[in-house]
Amino acid sequence: MAIQHVETPVKRIIGGMFGLEQELSLPNKRPPFLKEGDICLVNGRSGITILVELVSAPHIWMPSYLCSSMLKAVERYSSSVRFYEVGYDLTITSRDWLEDVHQGDLVVLIDYFGFDCDESCAIQAKEKGAFVLEDACQALLSRNNGQHADFVLYSPRKFLGVPDGGILSPVGKMDVQIFELKAPRPEWWLNTLYATVERRDFDIYGGSRHWFETYQTLKATAPIGRYAMSELTRCLLEHGFDYETIARQRIDNYRALAERLGSLAIFPMLSSCTVPLGFPIRVSDRDKVRQTLFDHEIYPPVHWPIKNVVPEKFAESHRLAADILTLPCDQRYDTDDMERMAQVVQKG
Repeated sequence: MAIQHVETPVKRIIGGMFGLEQELSLPNKRPPFLKEGDICLVNGRSGITILVELVSAPHIWMPSYLCSSMLKAVERYSSSVRFYEVGYDLTITSRDWLEDVHQGDLVVLIDYFGFDCDESCAIQAKEKGAFVLEDACQALLSRNNGQHADFVLYSPRKFLGVPDGGILSPVGKMDVQIFELKAPRPEWWLNTLYATVERRDFDIYGGSRHWFETYQTLKATAPIGRYAMSELTRCLLEHGFDYETIARQRIDNYRALAERLGSLAIFPMLSSCTVPLGFPIRVSDRDKVRQTLFDHEIYPPVHWPIKNVVPEKFAESHRLAADILTLPCDQRYDTDDMERMAQVVQKG
C-alpha cells in the first residue's frame, strides 16, 4: 500500500505590520477618533512637529520612556526638550518636575499600550499654564482620550490596515487648521501602499517577506511635518472598519493572555475603557524569550529601545527598556493564537 504524504500545515505568523485590509465592513458609524476640526496627517510624528510650531513652547516636556520618533519630530527644538521620569511600572514616579513647568510649555503624556495617562499630571500642568498633548497613538480605540488634554494625537496604522495616517485632534476651540498641507513624496507613498498590499497577500497566500524590508526602510525615511493623510486612508478610516468588533477582539485576546501570563504583565487587568495596543510583559531574559518566539514565527516588538535616546540617569526607564516585550493581541488573531503564544513564553 502506498504511503500518502500529508504536509503539516504551517502556522500563520503572529505580529508585524498590518496588511491592507482584506475585507471592508462598510459601517454606518463614524470612527470614534476622527471628528470635524481634526488635522489629518501622513503620520503621528508630524502631529508633534506641527503642534510644536503652533504653540511655540519654550520647553517641551517628554516622558523618559518613549519612542525615539517623538524626539525626531522635535529635532529642530532639541535644546528645548526636558524629560520627566517614568518608572519600571510605567507610572510617573514624581511630581517634582511640575514645579519647573511654566506658562506656554508643552507637556506630552503617553497613553501607554492603550491605558490612560496620568490625569493628575495633566491637570497640574494646565494649572501652570502649559499646553498638554495626550499621545494616544497606542490608544486609538480607548474611550477616555482627551479628558484633561488640550490636544490628542492618534496613529491609526498601529491598529489598522492603512498605508499612512496620523491625526492631531484639538480638545478645545483652538484652530489647528491653519497650516497648508501637501502630499508626501509620491515614491514614498506608493512604496508604503505597496508594502501593505504585500503584507496582505502574504497573509493570504504566503511567499516572500519582502514587505518587512520595505517597511523598515519606509519607517526610516518617513516624511515629517506638513504632509497630509492620503485620501485612501481617510476613506478607509471613515468607511472601512467595524471598530466595535476590532475593540472586542483585542480585549478578548488580552484577557486570554492575562489568564496565562498575568504574573509577567505590566497591566494584569484591563480597565473598562481600555482597548489595548498589545500585551506588554517584563522578563529578565527578554532577548532569549524574544528569540524563542521568533523561532515559532511570533514577532513581538519592543516598545521601546531608549539607549542613546534618553539620558542614563533615568535608570528605571532603562531597566524597563531592557526587560519589556509586547505580545501581539490584535484583531488579526484569536484566543487559540493567544494560547499558542503563551505556551511559547512559558516554555521559553
